[in-house]
Amino acid sequence: MNNKHTDQLQLPGITNVRYDNISPRTVLPGQKVVYVGRIDGGPGYGSVGNVIEIRSRKAVVEIKPFVGYESKRWHIPYYLLGSPKSAA
Repeated sequence: MNNKHTDQLQLPGITNVRYDNISPRTVLPGQKVVYVGRIDGGPGYGSVGNVIEIRSRKAVVEIKPFVGYESKRWHIPYYLLGSPKSAA
């Protein structure tokens, strides 16, 4: 068996989800954003949260974890955030 290819399995009718980039100019407090980073110890990929505060290089986002009841506030750089409106 040859395992040199590491492409993801493509299913008919399902496309790859792409999110619009977020910047301090395109986001408002209270807006929903999606975390698209994969960093150990961070929120889970695809977590949805609300922007609490806008800063020059990062946003303060309140994300409710998939498991558990308490929300956490994360300081997340804009390049690790996406807009859920464009995911459809």
